Amino acid sequence: MTTREQHHTALTWLWVLVRVAYTTLGNYLIGLMPEENHWRKGDAWSRVGAYRWAAWHFRKFLKYSDDPRVRAHLAWCYANLGMLDSAAQHYREAYARNKHPDVALGLAQLETELGNVEAARALVRALEPHRHELSGEAVALLDSLKRESSAS
Repeated sequence: MTTREQHHTALTWLWVLVRVAYTTLGNYLIGLMPEENHWRKGDAWSRVGAYRWAAWHFRKFLKYSDDPRVRAHLAWCYANLGMLDSAAQHYREAYARNKHPDVALGLAQLETELGNVEAARALVRALEPHRHELSGEAVALLDSLKRESSAS
């Protein structure tokens, strides 16, 4: 959730615009499922930090299918937009249906930021056996959350 200042190259933006245009064209010519259309566009926009546009597409996706992975992506967008209460609601719903370590880590970080220390501790404890499933950056975040939750 900690928003890092991201500067994307013109080539990255061009790739996103081409992907969105290609998906839109595929939607009209081939008839993509609405979920696939909105997933591809939301994913593309989130890659360049266009979180409002990404969130719009993820919300549209959820109107067709309540997928916890997409709900977690929506929560991540909301967190990056500073909409922490909405992010927490969506992360909690996603985690209730999908205990994937990445979802749990996002929720643990958000609970920590919201000051819900006990909820964050419980999530950190639940994540410990799954450390090996996380990326190096995610393990570093988990260790940081563990230190924060034990210090409180």
